Amino acid sequence: MIWLLDLDNTLVGRAEAFEAWASGEVRRAGGGADDLAAVLAADESGHGSKAALARVLIDRLGWDDDVPAGIERFRAGILERVRPYDGVVDTLRALRAAGHPVAVVTNGASAQQRGKLARCGLDAHADAIVVSEEEGVAKPDPLLLEIALDRLGLPDADRRDVWMVGDAGHADVAAGHAAGTRTAWVSHGRSWDGPDRPDVVAPTTREAISLALSTPGAVRR
Repeated sequence: MIWLLDLDNTLVGRAEAFEAWASGEVRRAGGGADDLAAVLAADESGHGSKAALARVLIDRLGWDDDVPAGIERFRAGILERVRPYDGVVDTLRALRAAGHPVAVVTNGASAQQRGKLARCGLDAHADAIVVSEEEGVAKPDPLLLEIALDRLGLPDADRRDVWMVGDAGHADVAAGHAAGTRTAWVSHGRSWDGPDRPDVVAPTTREAISLALSTPGAVRR
């Protein structure tokens, strides 16, 4: 099989890192639960506008930063705290040892996303890394997945042998469907409530990959 894996909230706990950082910032600013709730809502688990989030932080916490500086400030906070999910490194190591190509396919800024990969030691466990800012295209556009397959040297791979794994239905699952791959959704305990249900739904990345490996009809390498 060929694995195209999202980064934030799939391989690494980006939402957890942001909440830990934001909680500390709110406390230091003398803010309360309402301030933290507003900051987390603006973040949208990493999918919200970065400029809008910076403005909320500036307004709620009384920062002197302008918006670009505010963005860099919360990105640095995330980078300091981000960690890989339990079992992810071992899972990637096992996939590649079994001859399964692995690519990380992530939306985001190049320095930030590659910084997370390096900090978590995941860059050593991927055969290709594809970042939206570097390519000028982002999920759910399936072109980002096609770029990843090309980087793996497998542009003509049977799409039944390709899995797109991620936590964001609107980006990861949608991109996989558009590219004709199989899809695995990392639910983190949520329920799928949209159309075009993924092939696999599991609460963690490790479980999603395990289920995908055992899915009937999957083409094995």
